[in-house]
Amino acid sequence: MATTRTAPAPATRIDVRSATSAAARYFQQLYPNVSDFSLEEVELSEDENYWLITLSFDVAWKAVVGLSLQLSPPRSKFKVFKVHVRTGEVVSMKNRKLE
Repeated sequence: MATTRTAPAPATRIDVRSATSAAARYFQQLYPNVSDFSLEEVELSEDENYWLITLSFDVAWKAVVGLSLQLSPPRSKFKVFKVHVRTGEVVSMKNRKLE
């Protein structure tokens, strides 16, 4: 007796909000003292396997003897999180350099 095969159901993909939440949770675990960060960019990778989520946060300049920190505004840093679209797992975090 022949068995009938059906095509596998398409794997579900997490939406961009879930990917952003996963990246934010990951960020907060690594940087618990940074309470203020912003979502900058979201992108689905070309192979559609990963969400690329960019978050930014401000870092104060280190104090230099004799210089006033009031003259130096905080500088922004950017982190790119690679979130797997099927599992929602953050698989990498990288620094993003501005061009």
